[in-house]
Amino acid sequence: MIQNDRFEMLKRLCDEAGIDDWVGEIDHTATYQSNKQKIMNRYGLSGFEVDQEQKLKKLEAEAEDREAEAPEDAPTSFEEQMRQQSGGTKRPADTIEVDSIDGSSEQPAKNKQQNTQSNKLPSGRQSQKSQISASASLSLSQVRDKCLKAIEEAYAETQPVLIDALPGTGKSYAAVEAASATETPITILTSRGRKGRYAEIESWCQTHGLSSKILPNADEDCPTFDGKHGPQLKRRFKKYRELGITVSDLHAHWNPPCQNGSACPYQAAWNFQPENYDVIIGHYTHAYVEKVIENRVVVSDEIPSDAFLTKFEDLQTTITNFLQQTSGIPFPNYFSLISNNDSKNTELALNWFENRGINIGGSKQILDPTTTDYHIHAPLLVLGILVSEPLGNNWSRASLGGGQVFAHNQNGNEMSVLTPPTLTNAKNVIALDGTPTLRLYDLMFNVGFEQKQVLSDSEREEYIRNTQNLKIVQTELKYIRPYTSGNNVNVDRDEALLREVIAVHGDDPAVISSDRALGKLKARNIPMSPNSTHYGNLRGSNKLAKEDVGVILGSPHYGDEFIERWAALFGFEASGSKSGTAKSYGAFGDELLQHMRENEVLQAIFRFARDGSGATVYVNTGAIPPWLPREIALGVSRTRKSTERDIIDVLSRMGTVSGTEIATKVDKHPNTVRSHLRTLQKEGVVRKTGNNKGTQWHDDGLSSANKYGAVDLNSITNKTYKIPIREIGDKIELKDELDRHLEQYDIDQAERDRLIGDMVMTDHRTEQT
Repeated sequence: MIQNDRFEMLKRLCDEAGIDDWVGEIDHTATYQSNKQKIMNRYGLSGFEVDQEQKLKKLEAEAEDREAEAPEDAPTSFEEQMRQQSGGTKRPADTIEVDSIDGSSEQPAKNKQQNTQSNKLPSGRQSQKSQISASASLSLSQVRDKCLKAIEEAYAETQPVLIDALPGTGKSYAAVEAASATETPITILTSRGRKGRYAEIESWCQTHGLSSKILPNADEDCPTFDGKHGPQLKRRFKKYRELGITVSDLHAHWNPPCQNGSACPYQAAWNFQPENYDVIIGHYTHAYVEKVIENRVVVSDEIPSDAFLTKFEDLQTTITNFLQQTSGIPFPNYFSLISNNDSKNTELALNWFENRGINIGGSKQILDPTTTDYHIHAPLLVLGILVSEPLGNNWSRASLGGGQVFAHNQNGNEMSVLTPPTLTNAKNVIALDGTPTLRLYDLMFNVGFEQKQVLSDSEREEYIRNTQNLKIVQTELKYIRPYTSGNNVNVDRDEALLREVIAVHGDDPAVISSDRALGKLKARNIPMSPNSTHYGNLRGSNKLAKEDVGVILGSPHYGDEFIERWAALFGFEASGSKSGTAKSYGAFGDELLQHMRENEVLQAIFRFARDGSGATVYVNTGAIPPWLPREIALGVSRTRKSTERDIIDVLSRMGTVSGTEIATKVDKHPNTVRSHLRTLQKEGVVRKTGNNKGTQWHDDGLSSANKYGAVDLNSITNKTYKIPIREIGDKIELKDELDRHLEQYDIDQAERDRLIGDMVMTDHRTEQT
């Protein structure tokens, strides 16, 4: 019989295969291993992750190997390490870290000592500038050598490879270095608007003695597109490009003034022989240009996102204009097509496409001055409407051949066409990504990638904690805080958190959030590093490489339609249900949700201190990858209203004063003031003496209090947690684990219930006596 604790593992396996009825798929009389093997064989899941038991055995074996290789006099217990620490051992105290495999500690937490600095900041908080010891067993150079080797091996293969290498492992640089080492001509593609990135890759080529060519950009290299021949012609050219006309076709059919008397500088820049260059550098859409991909390894530096996707919103105009200028399709306009239920008309239209193909007309017909504008993909939209199949969530989808896929959202009346580049003549296709989603790469490039993870699971954790010296502190467990739209931004809470970070570290932190959230924070003049940036500006950026204190506020969420569209392009229905950490779009939709949300949060975390110098990163969202090692802090329990802040100002200034006097100065009722004073008393920053009319209130540490909110950034325990987001939920599952750790500090049950349930800020991390 299958043991109960194995059902969840089988469910995850079935989710990976896209099986809805997972209970019906398994044989309850068989063993777990036989069920697992049956599902893997049937659905071709050879790459499915090994189960937890296998991981545990691997970790135990590694631990035994380390123990066997350790010197005879090496400390074997926590107490022994602590004795060496206090007895003058040469090993720095802050390099000692004890965690068990399953996350529990051998000794009660009350006997542990924290690694803190003795110097205090003016606010009274202890500085957290120091990071984990930089002396990691896995050095940054070793990590980058592993990445280089993986790319060199990929260049020698014929199967497309997706290199899964965490941010900071030097994969972009390694792509150039590997081209030199293996003498492989490559075309490396990255995002547009990264002139600095192109120049950086070009400089790497010079370092390795490689010849390079940056592909031209019409907006910069063509005088017509650049506006040198007038704004009217510039607008016309850009309008036609938006209709899908290539820049080359525009020059061929329009004969613009930029090529009068001589070739347009943009066109002249395309007059080169690719074989003369070791490395060609361009945008993802240059993958459509046969000249620069033939007989070369095409390297996609990060995911192309929507570079190969065309979205259509003004469907009525573009489809009607095409239909009215095309004879043989029995629909006079968009509405007659969309409402069609006549099978005979459908058959006639499909015969028309079968006889003529979908690329009718092309640029020349669309550029004819006598025609009304329509997009070059209008035929695809008409064909897609005729042959698409409904998915059950107001989306329909059709495969148009050659990897082209059509998706239609009837609710929003929006259509999309994905057109992957044809890479059959490329030597190979290699993708580099720090947070890859394999199936998205397969769909976007219309090839089957083999994903290769550069670092093992244990090496990834060591790389994060020791090699990069990243201390990740999660300050929000319950709420996702989707900040993209700006509607859910809680500026008061964010300000309280940022002010506390400033007080603890003595520096203005670099903030990563949505563009709209940053705008709201700046409007309130909240201090932050000038290098603060938004989620959409992260990939490939080293802007925060020297920042050692970071705060990530909220998570990106581009709306349900983003997930629904990409799921539809795959042929899956994805409909959102529930909210917060429990938000789900189904098995496949959740994979896209993780790509959009958790993976982007991970990218944000790795933007800081990329040279291994160390950084503390506070993550104020529940959307964090489940495998990522991090500590948990209580964060912001509440914000302070203006009345409470005024009371703090008065009491800080006067030192000792009666509640009545405070009420007079802040112009509030005495009962209101007393309520706030009692709250501050619970926090331990004010003290009361006397009774009734003789009551006096005393400043008892207000200088260390955060004026904007009750905030605690200290880790609840010394343990680094790895808790899956769906197990956090509303803290029901988390409560027992936190309760168990807090009990080790000799805190009674009532106080533990209050602390965990009400999130009141109390520091229990000092040693109990």
